[in-house]
Amino acid sequence: MTKNKLIVISGCSGGGKSTLLAELCKNRYTVMPEVGRELVKEQLELNSNILPWKEPIRFCELLVEKSVERYHEAIKLKSVKDNAIFFDRCFLEGISYFQTLNISDANKYHHFVGELRYYSTIFMAPPWEEIFCEDAERKNSFKNAVEEYDRLLEYYVKYGYELVILPKVSVKERYQFVVDNIK
Repeated sequence: MTKNKLIVISGCSGGGKSTLLAELCKNRYTVMPEVGRELVKEQLELNSNILPWKEPIRFCELLVEKSVERYHEAIKLKSVKDNAIFFDRCFLEGISYFQTLNISDANKYHHFVGELRYYSTIFMAPPWEEIFCEDAERKNSFKNAVEEYDRLLEYYVKYGYELVILPKVSVKERYQFVVDNIK
């Protein structure tokens, strides 16, 4: 098992996660990019229907599978700084979403929840309407983003993670907040 801390930055869509992770990367921390955004971009380029707003079940299956692969990639890495590897979201979110789809095999990925564990603290970017925006890869209203955030709060706690809500401050202040909280 790795000595790396696999730390998740999660929370509200459009809440500043990617900006914070870019700052962490700039400061020589290892960062694993968001799989969901990569998948959406890839599927749009392929002119595919495997998108959350067209084929949510298939998209979610790909999301979980590729996110688990990303987890295993991180396990093999030698972190550059403080043995910390930061994730922009994680497979737990995909599993949580998959379970909301009301399908017969909604729990088929649930075994990963106990088998593959992240650092015990999950950093949550709260809803922040002033910086929220939609784009080609984020077709989500602020209201839906807040509902997803609320679902994730409950989900992470249910599976034994401690949540730390990121303050609504500048990216440099958020960066320092996270670094201070992982030492």
